[in-house]
Amino acid sequence: MNEISTSAINPWQRVRASRTALLATGYLALYVLLDWASYVEPLRNTNITPWNPNTGVVMALLLARGARWAPLVALGDFVGEILTDRTPPPWRVLVLSSVFLACVYALAAWLLRRRGLERPIGSPKSAAWFVGGTALASGIAAVGYVGIMVSGGELTHADGAAAVARYWIGEFNGIIALTPVLGLRINPRTAWETVRRSPRDLVMHTVGAVSGVSLAFALAAARDVRLFYPLFAPVTWIALRYGVAGAMISVSLVQAALVAALELTPGSIPLFDVQFPLLSLGVTALFLGALATQRDSTLRQMRDQDAVLQRSLRFAVAGQLASALTHELNQPMTALISYVRSSEIMSEGQPGADPRLAGTLRKAGEEAARAADVLRRLRSFYRGQGARLEPTDALAVCAHVAEALQDRMRRNRVECALRDAADLPQIMIDRTQLEIVVHNLLVNSLDAFAAMPAGAGPRRIEITGQPHGAEILIAVDDSGPGIDASVTEKLFEPFVTSKISGMGLGLSLSRTLLRHQGGDLWCEPSRLGGARFVIRLPIQAESQTEL
Repeated sequence: MNEISTSAINPWQRVRASRTALLATGYLALYVLLDWASYVEPLRNTNITPWNPNTGVVMALLLARGARWAPLVALGDFVGEILTDRTPPPWRVLVLSSVFLACVYALAAWLLRRRGLERPIGSPKSAAWFVGGTALASGIAAVGYVGIMVSGGELTHADGAAAVARYWIGEFNGIIALTPVLGLRINPRTAWETVRRSPRDLVMHTVGAVSGVSLAFALAAARDVRLFYPLFAPVTWIALRYGVAGAMISVSLVQAALVAALELTPGSIPLFDVQFPLLSLGVTALFLGALATQRDSTLRQMRDQDAVLQRSLRFAVAGQLASALTHELNQPMTALISYVRSSEIMSEGQPGADPRLAGTLRKAGEEAARAADVLRRLRSFYRGQGARLEPTDALAVCAHVAEALQDRMRRNRVECALRDAADLPQIMIDRTQLEIVVHNLLVNSLDAFAAMPAGAGPRRIEITGQPHGAEILIAVDDSGPGIDASVTEKLFEPFVTSKISGMGLGLSLSRTLLRHQGGDLWCEPSRLGGARFVIRLPIQAESQTEL
């Protein structure tokens, strides 16, 4: 047993170890690359530059993975300074500064994670916590780093105040611009669908990005820092249109373009002169993006709540309709059953009568009685009355419903197979409600086969049952066309259907009936090529009072 367990666990441990190693390697590579790319106009003998996007990578890693990754952060800072600095400090000073910075940012990330900021920023409140926390952390990091450099003889006391301000703004800028971008969880498929539906927006965003980059190079060429402020216009527009994601991606792009423009333009203004405007742009865009994201989230929640309310109202109407139908049809159904029984009695012993007549009348009476019982139980269900639980053979119920539909299966040339499990236990459930569910699933399969062209392939339905712990699973597979993609996500919602004449209540009602008794219903891909619906039923009763 131990050998089996170890062999089962080791592959998973190896996968996790390989993912961790891949993440660590990718982090170090990205950190060193950004440190090298942003190593422009540094203060002598230090890593103090106007823009530090590599610190944004540090905070993104610590927020996503936790403070246990601080040793890797310290290693990355040490390696980055060794590889990128023209005159790196002595290794003792470098080790001390790397460990100090890792501890500061790990503590900041730990505090921010306690505020839920390991998730993407989605509101002005979370943006305020992020800005405040990272501003304080980068300020402490700046004071400590400069203090270490001064004590190590790399900087003079006279340079200390200016170095602290420059280091603080550079670190803060890098975190504000890059950490929210790296923390985004973008679904590529959803993003592509958005672009495909709105190509005009893509063109507009491209124009905005090109305008921002052009303004950055114009600022460098004109040597006038006042030209920086027109950059707020495209960034603000993108932030309000696409929230935090668009805001911070545009800010990162503008910062990179501006650094490149000022570095590549001879005699341009110093990068340190645009540090504070860059920081102002980043903070403004973050808050505007957070406000837009919160607005979109609120509107989405309102739409979802409205849809739920509409479905609830429709379901309530359906309940009232069921009660009214039961009341109005009760007497006609009773009379129908009486007439069928009378016809069955009168047909007995009649000379020359078709021998199938008695059996047909008996089946008609049974189905009429079942229809009346279904109507009564639906009315009880919508009134909130509990289910009538009894020991039930679930597969026997399936076989009974399938037998009742044999004539229709024969007309549609559908083969139905029931695969019984020898050790399938009885369950405590409302038999009539289970019949309703199985009947609905089988009728849906038959409707799908009826819509298929003749000779389209084999027509087969398989009903299987198997125990699963304290539950049993009943699966209904068919070889039909499957579920229409347009209704897959809302398959079990009321009034959702792909049938021209359907009301869209069958699956919704079926799932509700099962969940009311502690069960469930869901859809899976079928091995027969069509649809597969799985009914989960508890062996012991778990009747619930809330629908």
